[in-house]
Amino acid sequence: MPKFGVFSDEGCTDVFDSREEAEAKADEYKAEDDGYWADLIYVEEMCPDHEQQARSSCEDCFGEEDPA
Repeated sequence: MPKFGVFSDEGCTDVFDSREEAEAKADEYKAEDDGYWADLIYVEEMCPDHEQQARSSCEDCFGEEDPA
């Protein structure tokens, strides 16, 4: 069962068992700061193999490109 994280410009702040819980927490954070920073708060599915990493952009799974 996938986990879902709340992310901000500082990375993952919270992890939940359901998207609904993560979305609710993200909404709380957005309500606390309804300005510029609120736009940087989002929910993503977590990488199943690497803690604190979003599945779609896991640095360990996708690696960094080697400079040419």
